[in-house]
Amino acid sequence: MKISKKILAILLAVTLALSLFAVSASAAGTPTGTEAMTVTVTTDNETYEAEAAVQVRVTIACNYNVPSFRFPIMFDSSVYELPTIIGLKAQGTCASKGTINSNTTNGGADFIPEAYDSSAFGCVLVQWTATVANGEVGYLNNEAGELAFTFELKTKASAVGKTGTIFIPAESDLFYYQAIENPADATTFYYLDAETCPMTFVEANAMVVGEQVDLVPNEDYGTPATIDEENRRVYGFAEGILSNAEIKEYVKATGGAVIRSTPTDLGYGTCTKVNLAIDGTTVKSYDLIIFGDIDGDAICDINDLPYVLSYTAGSTICDDPVILFAGDLTNDGVIDVDDLSVFLLATNGSIVIDQTNPY
Repeated sequence: MKISKKILAILLAVTLALSLFAVSASAAGTPTGTEAMTVTVTTDNETYEAEAAVQVRVTIACNYNVPSFRFPIMFDSSVYELPTIIGLKAQGTCASKGTINSNTTNGGADFIPEAYDSSAFGCVLVQWTATVANGEVGYLNNEAGELAFTFELKTKASAVGKTGTIFIPAESDLFYYQAIENPADATTFYYLDAETCPMTFVEANAMVVGEQVDLVPNEDYGTPATIDEENRRVYGFAEGILSNAEIKEYVKATGGAVIRSTPTDLGYGTCTKVNLAIDGTTVKSYDLIIFGDIDGDAICDINDLPYVLSYTAGSTICDDPVILFAGDLTNDGVIDVDDLSVFLLATNGSIVIDQTNPY
């Protein structure tokens, strides 16, 4: 990748120089010592619905003649994604005096600085190169700033309630630091660096709004379950549930999500994961509880007693909060002899544990 960056920079300089006219013996341009650029990223709105188009606008303010620029524009991949066509479009001076293109190869991961986790971000690399008209190199120079280009992102269906950032990483080594003193003379190109030409980047933030993805009681059936949102637990199911379909008789999903439960090795009992998924991606997960069921088969029976006896005797420490919640039938924070008494009564049929309120 390092080699490709150098090649791109060399080709740009060579192309601009050769496209003008034969190079004379005149000297290269001279920096003024005050060169600076500010690049501001904005969006057309501050809030968006899920799966909505987001127009990203990039404005450039500079006080020197810029014949080319290149910016990697990063975004939170948990909130935004690249649409099939990003609609990159040069604006103003950039539209009339140059050509623009983008690169999103591999989702833009190749252009993300090492300081960032590439799995958490997407990236669009945008490059503008001046054209030559009537023997003069096109350039951008506007201290007040002007809209340079626009493109589109798309909010994800799973991003409801999230705020995402769109920004240019200052750590990138992909920036061009090129200038031209006299646009009519190709030999007056000169080069700057991060110290001699400070670049300031302003980021944009936008929020995705809409119906929050949640698990809620299903009032369409007789006995809806109880959802503990704080601890992400759900209970109130009848013992012996056998499928994801039965789980959906007690609870339902909001925000366009679907319920896709992951059972334990023994069935849809305690420790089953009730997952809320959008577009195949889990965005929220809850632990299913069947009170008295320790082994995860959805039934409180003699198969659970060895676990309870082990916890009661102190042979095994119950360090799983989900198991502890399911087995603590007296609500005193531990599984002990008092809980063992309830287990024995339940397993011999003397009592039936109330799955809505077992205490």
